[in-house]
Amino acid sequence: MGRATDAAARIFVTQDESGRRRLNTSYFVGVLTSMAVHNASRPYWARSNSIAIGDFGATVGNDAGMNLMHEFGPELRQAVAGHMPSFVFRFEKRIVRNVRPRDPR
Repeated sequence: MGRATDAAARIFVTQDESGRRRLNTSYFVGVLTSMAVHNASRPYWARSNSIAIGDFGATVGNDAGMNLMHEFGPELRQAVAGHMPSFVFRFEKRIVRNVRPRDPR
C-alpha cells in the first residue's frame, strides 16, 4: 500500500535540491494552463465550470494512474505472463516476425 501511495503522490509532491518535500507547483501550473487553453478554445455558450473541473480531475487521475502503472507494471506483466497459454506467445512471435519497418522513401 505504501508503494501505491508514493507512486500516486509523486505528481503532488516533489523534492527540491536540498531534499525537502515541496508541493509540485510547476505540475499544477501546467495542468491549469492546459485546462484554461482547452476551455478558451470552446465558444462562450459551450463553456462550463463542471467541464473544466472534470478535465482537471481527468488529467490528474491519468497522471497518477500512469505513475502506478510504471511502479507496478513489470510485476503485473510477469504475473500475467505465467498464466498465458503458450499459443499466445507463438502468435506474438509470428506477428513480430511479419512486421517489417516501412521504407522511408
